[in-house]
Amino acid sequence: MNATRKRLLIIAGTILLFGVSTFIARKTLGTALGLPETKVSYHANLAAVRKAGVIEQGWVPEILPAGSKDIQEIHVLDTNTSSGTFRFPSADLDAFKAQARQLAGAEVKELSTITYVVYSRDRSRFELILTPAPNTAEAMIGVWNMKPVR
Repeated sequence: MNATRKRLLIIAGTILLFGVSTFIARKTLGTALGLPETKVSYHANLAAVRKAGVIEQGWVPEILPAGSKDIQEIHVLDTNTSSGTFRFPSADLDAFKAQARQLAGAEVKELSTITYVVYSRDRSRFELILTPAPNTAEAMIGVWNMKPVR
């Protein structure tokens, strides 16, 4: 594995670790410290996300790779922000990038093995980062962040 790829995987892993750590801290200390109300949801796959309605509510990006699974979403009601993680088969990446490029106003950038997608919808800005899973070439991991655009 070349040094650049290794650094990029470390960055992606750090982003995921930060998200999980933030979630644990908010859930553990949230009420005692008066932190904003945080909601967490887990969905086995994209069909479950659609059934739960969290895409329509604006908490989950309207575009995710077709084979997305293990989708975890965290949103903060007080700030109207969300973030999340997901996994998907590497074989879905090219179709996802094509889908993202067709979305009006979306930007798709690629750096080595990392794909970055940003777009705005309904006064919200979504940023997605996709990278190969460190333990297998057949899987990808993704993270997203959503914040309001004022």
